[in-house]
Amino acid sequence: MPSKLRRYDEYGHVHFLTISCYRRLQFFRHDPVKRVFVEGMGRTRAKLGIRWVGCVVMPEHVHLLLFPMPIGADEPVGVSAVLHELKQYVGRHGKEALRSIWREVQSLGSPPMDGWALGPGAKPLWKTRAYDFNVTTEKTLHAKLDYIHKNPISRGLVEQADQWVWSSYRYYEYDDDSVIVMDWDGSWPIV
Repeated sequence: MPSKLRRYDEYGHVHFLTISCYRRLQFFRHDPVKRVFVEGMGRTRAKLGIRWVGCVVMPEHVHLLLFPMPIGADEPVGVSAVLHELKQYVGRHGKEALRSIWREVQSLGSPPMDGWALGPGAKPLWKTRAYDFNVTTEKTLHAKLDYIHKNPISRGLVEQADQWVWSSYRYYEYDDDSVIVMDWDGSWPIV
């Protein structure tokens, strides 16, 4: 990890994370890979006791709002540990999903993606680093959650936030937990 990158694992802080795919390739353009990511969120929550506040899975990156305090804990789970667990699971199982797509149609949907699939050597799914921003106020939390939910609209993927099922918007707006379940009841501070 670069020496200038610092993570501040502070008690009570929410973390806004952006994790990008290797070379900004659109691995998450395929629903089976998006499903793997959501499964990875659930497994990471179960293993580490962390709580998810918000998320969106975009074609080439994800945004997450994470509360790394297990219920009853005195210390937060380190964001690096959360990222390691999540990225490792999604990397392994996401590549399996991509291999299945390749076997079926002999393409991942674009020349850069096909080049990744056919290229020699290791096939990373993730960029090494992830962007981490500590959220310390309710106003900032709502701003980041709003940003996450509007991301598919600003990218032209949908016209309304509820049309993108791969975000926490439908969970909060319609109590729809069919794709993604969040762990926040809307209270502040989160405890």
